[in-house]
Amino acid sequence: MPSATDQRDQTLPRHTAERFFCPCPRGLEQALVVELSELGIVADEIVPGGLGFSGQWNACYKINLWSRIASRVLWRVGESRYRTEDDVYRAAVALPWPSWFSVEDLIRVNVSAISSPVHSLEFITLRVKDAVCDKFRNETGRRPSVDTSQPDVRIHAFLTDRDVTFYVDTSGDALFKRGSRREVTTAPLRENLAAGILRLIAWQPDEPLLDPMCGGGTFLSEAAQMALGVAAGRDRKFAFERLSSFNASLWSSMVEEARSRVRNNAKPRIFGSDVDPQAIEATRINLQAAGVLEHVQLELSDVTQRAAPAES
Repeated sequence: MPSATDQRDQTLPRHTAERFFCPCPRGLEQALVVELSELGIVADEIVPGGLGFSGQWNACYKINLWSRIASRVLWRVGESRYRTEDDVYRAAVALPWPSWFSVEDLIRVNVSAISSPVHSLEFITLRVKDAVCDKFRNETGRRPSVDTSQPDVRIHAFLTDRDVTFYVDTSGDALFKRGSRREVTTAPLRENLAAGILRLIAWQPDEPLLDPMCGGGTFLSEAAQMALGVAAGRDRKFAFERLSSFNASLWSSMVEEARSRVRNNAKPRIFGSDVDPQAIEATRINLQAAGVLEHVQLELSDVTQRAAPAES
């Protein structure tokens, strides 16, 4: 009898192009386009706050593993015209949710809209949740449970003035959660925003980098990992691992390949300082958790008195 992993491998649509959407911080769309192109993925839809592309599941896995700028990777599973809340319910209940994940999985529904005629997004959220649960009940006799804090599967619905589009979140926790931050300082900078800013300033890993007000060290950690070739998602779990289409052997080989590409012998010139001893300690803890502490030089110093650590 094949194992559950074998069965999941067999369900992967290996030759069928799926549709995905990657939200990102506004202003970083072009930086994300370039990052994805370096991964061999071509974006064919660019909108404020994200981009869309078509590809097979390995592309979805690759972005989750490597992207430092994307916020999530959403798998588009359906779309329909609508005018009323009932139309949204009918469109959602028509989708084959039980073929994508298990009734045992805890779910959460998120709804967002632009120029939608509906009066309450909270009510739409309930209707989509009811549609998913009713579909499971009709086919399995059971309804999945809802968990808004730690769901296994996140379902997204996006409404325009005429259309509703449904997505399954393949990432789970937002991708800026690398799985290594330990200490949080006041107003912490999100990792994908820090990585995007490093892209915008065109910093290259062979150039010296100084953050003279390092706070919790987000710029330093992202820069060091970029210089070492560390995959952004190598230390965390993803929601696609819960989906029935999950190809465990493919994913395992991708993670192993990513680990083999780490340049441990690299010697980046990355420097950080802060006037607050607690910030320096938080940075030290976060860099240690990310495995890059030895590649960053830290100093307790006022920004107005900090000497330049390099000629340029």
